Amino acid sequence: MVLALLLVTLISSPVFADVEPPVSPFSTSLLRPGVTGEAYLDPCRYLQYQWDTNRSAPGTVVVPIMFHSITQPGKTPQENTAITAEYFAEIIRHARELGFETITSGELLRFLKYNESIPPRSMIFIVDDRRLGVVQEHFLPVLEANDWTVTLAYITGAATETEWTRMEELLKTNRLDVQAHGFLHNGSTYFTKWTPEDVIQQEIWKPISLIEQHTGERPLAFIWPGGNFTPRSIEVAHTAGYQLGFTAYSRGPLMFNWIPLGQPERDMQDPLMVLPRAWSTAAYVNLDEAVAISNQYIAFSASRKIQELLYYYTQCPAPLTTSSQFPTQKME
Repeated sequence: MVLALLLVTLISSPVFADVEPPVSPFSTSLLRPGVTGEAYLDPCRYLQYQWDTNRSAPGTVVVPIMFHSITQPGKTPQENTAITAEYFAEIIRHARELGFETITSGELLRFLKYNESIPPRSMIFIVDDRRLGVVQEHFLPVLEANDWTVTLAYITGAATETEWTRMEELLKTNRLDVQAHGFLHNGSTYFTKWTPEDVIQQEIWKPISLIEQHTGERPLAFIWPGGNFTPRSIEVAHTAGYQLGFTAYSRGPLMFNWIPLGQPERDMQDPLMVLPRAWSTAAYVNLDEAVAISNQYIAFSASRKIQELLYYYTQCPAPLTTSSQFPTQKME
């Protein structure tokens, strides 16, 4: 109430007739050199969702984590993308200790686009390739114990009917979120400027019908095979209906209207299609980093709240409502 009265008083003053938009974006020294947090919404849309008390609070953070192999207990990983069972258990313990919960790719999309409510500290587990054994043996017990989910970045073209049947059984647990990771996903089908058009079309379009057939859901996320992407492949992915894309770059956590990107991703000018992912080999540290960045952003947004509210009140067309600090909007 006090804040509302203050805003009404300030707004009535002629000095606020032409309030400038908030111009200094959030930055943090915790990101690697060359990585910057990129906005993707216009100021009015951002502010409408940022300060709506029915949506996620400022500082809500998401850590996408990329998994491949997990060794048997006591075994040493034989590849740089694998982790030990013991380290996996430590990641889970630490995530719970910090208060993290999992979300699906659909929940992530609605958060990034509309700031829809998700747990303040969220993560999305993404298991690459065709690793149903890893999911069944290592993930499912954890998912059941914590009421969590896991996202499968699935290579569809090489999957056998036996494999699909096994997946369909796992889907009955309601713990799996299946998304596309290419059709053949091999060295000759990674996206580069030399990739033939027919290969681009195949790798992006063909997974859709197979995933729909075996899961009943159309994929909305495309996990770039080998981490490679190009302007043309992103264009085709949009045409195919994908709304999110994940790279193999580890840049930092995600927040609403704030995606940490390096230069290769910034060149695409499409932040939601080049989202970063933490590698499982460093996930313990990345979770700590996400909490620290979230705390910095909470303080930053609090210092800007009055300025941002003033801009919204005076410069944005959408009116305020009494039921919520800002109006809600249905999914487009």
